[in-house]
Amino acid sequence: MKKLHFLASFTIILCLLLSACSDSATPGTNSAANANSGELVPFNPTGQTTTTATVVPTANQAATSTPAIAAIATSTPLPTNTAVPPTTEAPTPVPPTAEPSPTAVPPTTGALLTATPRPTVKAAPTGTPAPKTTAPTKAPTKVPATAAPANPALSEIVRGRTGRKQVAITLDAGADAVAFPKMIAALNKTGIKVTFFLTGTWAQQNPSYVQQIAASGMEIANHSWSHADFTKLSEEEIKDELNRTDALLARYSGETTKPLMRFPYGARNSKSVQVVNSLGYRSIYWTIDSLDSVGQPKSAQFLIDRITKQTDAQLDGQIILMHLGSAGSGEAFPAILQNLTSRGFKVVTVSQLIR
Repeated sequence: MKKLHFLASFTIILCLLLSACSDSATPGTNSAANANSGELVPFNPTGQTTTTATVVPTANQAATSTPAIAAIATSTPLPTNTAVPPTTEAPTPVPPTAEPSPTAVPPTTGALLTATPRPTVKAAPTGTPAPKTTAPTKAPTKVPATAAPANPALSEIVRGRTGRKQVAITLDAGADAVAFPKMIAALNKTGIKVTFFLTGTWAQQNPSYVQQIAASGMEIANHSWSHADFTKLSEEEIKDELNRTDALLARYSGETTKPLMRFPYGARNSKSVQVVNSLGYRSIYWTIDSLDSVGQPKSAQFLIDRITKQTDAQLDGQIILMHLGSAGSGEAFPAILQNLTSRGFKVVTVSQLIR
């Protein structure tokens, strides 16, 4: 009888416990157990807190000492259709009438932008020349590819060899010939040979003088055809100036004027020098200008002093410039020759001075 009473009491208690468990659980709710208190916190997919219903224990549940579940109400529940607050990462919907903004390309994707890309400009490799500019420059004009580079053997001469007590007097003929008769007479009298730089036009105008120069055994050199400024001429014009003159003078002397030439006015640049070198000529400049063609006409005494007042060391190896068109030079020339030879100088041609 005691056993039946015990079983009946156990059965009642078991039913009460099962009933309490059934009432406290909410069907379809995803819950997670609190490890410390054993409370169940509802799962909220939006991340917002909601209010949970308070479970009121029955009299039988109180007897089993099951603790009551306190209400967890931290905020007002959000309606189902409420928009997500700005703090969330959900994108704001684009109005239907608005044009969609171009999607920015993440820098790590390497995808092409929706806009037309700029053409890629490749950097020039090291050593690639910069593009030529059309702006004018003061740099010398480049020598055309057809012209040969300057030959060191045809480098310009300004002074001859020293230590031999020699001097070269050079006589330029570009305009008048007023001084020629006295000069050629003094040369023939002393037997001195000098170098004449003749232009083609002067030779055409004074053929008899050219014959006398050649017959006297003087050295004839090229001084251009028209005494033009070579820095203002083209390559072809420079060649024509020299070739025409050489052809004419060769008729008198039987020899070419190469390699000796003198730039009119002494005007030259890298271009003109390379052009004359390409023809086999070398520029013969001067060490001292007598100034007989500069400014006002010079007196014979001025010219004598300018040349002979120099020391022997200064004169040694000099190339002296004088002109056939200066009357004063014609008068001073015999005295200059006499002074130089009396001091032991030998007056020679340019070829002899640089040999």
